[in-house]
Amino acid sequence: MMECCCMQKPDIVKEWIKYAETDLASANHLLGMHPIPIEIICYHCAQSAEKALKAFLIAKDVEPPRTHDLRFLNRLCSRHDRDFQQLEQACIELTAYATQPRYPFMIEISSNDMKQALLAADKILKFVLTKLQLEDQ
Repeated sequence: MMECCCMQKPDIVKEWIKYAETDLASANHLLGMHPIPIEIICYHCAQSAEKALKAFLIAKDVEPPRTHDLRFLNRLCSRHDRDFQQLEQACIELTAYATQPRYPFMIEISSNDMKQALLAADKILKFVLTKLQLEDQ
């Protein structure tokens, strides 16, 4: 696992969640730019979801694989909690933004795609936060 030898699992999970929250906050912050960097916002949404899913896996003592495939990560999470199956569509929507090149003229993403990406990332992060809070009780 990618961790400092002195960090405990709850601290590692919190660190991953902090980065997931920062990615989503960055995506929302970029909405204020003109022109709006749609591709970069979508990328941060995918990154947020990836880190949230990996945080859950770490909480379940699973070494998160080095992948940006959110569908794969979600399937791993579903092995520990079947409720994750309800995130499948959100993961499908976001995976393309994590894996496609982010160079000019390489992908066409609309403002509607961006809005959907923000909603999907928010849904995944909130879902994982709820699941992690339930584990602590």
